[in-house]
Amino acid sequence: MLSTSLRKFISAFLLAGTGLTGFWLGEGFLPLISSWVLLALIGLPLATAALAPRQDSFHLRTTLLAAALLFIGAWFAGQTVANRAFYDCLTRGEEVRQALRSYRLQQGQFPQQLDDLAIDLPGQRLLHSPLLTYQPKEGDYRLSFANTLVEHVANARYPFLLPEIEAISESPTALEAPFSKSPAVHP
Repeated sequence: MLSTSLRKFISAFLLAGTGLTGFWLGEGFLPLISSWVLLALIGLPLATAALAPRQDSFHLRTTLLAAALLFIGAWFAGQTVANRAFYDCLTRGEEVRQALRSYRLQQGQFPQQLDDLAIDLPGQRLLHSPLLTYQPKEGDYRLSFANTLVEHVANARYPFLLPEIEAISESPTALEAPFSKSPAVHP
């Protein structure tokens, strides 16, 4: 049987590990309902409660609930950091493309890594590598970032987001034509 002081230490260590694991899984864009997250959400609080210093029903339930809430809160915090990194890449990705273009004009080639650029790079996360990935190619590069739903890719010729095409207001589209006064349709 473990001593009470050793149980306290292991329980505190497991609580800290529960929070860090929840944050790490959330920052990695893993959904809450996925096998790894659910395994950690069930396993870590159970292990923490099993090694709680006091083994009466109240302390077991309290420890189990505290560990589960800590995991879920840390997971949401990790998701927030990941979403901010994604939004940062979305809003500042073209800055990186401009810096790559300037670097090529000065040096004659694209850099081997993004750290060679003299800018603050978007997409930084706390426990994971940066969200923005860079792969130099012969005379070109591939710049990308993604979350669980979408991946944005750019290179020297094509930006992350294509400019919006302005609709011609004079002529209706095929969907608008039946409801307009003039029957002429221009796709």
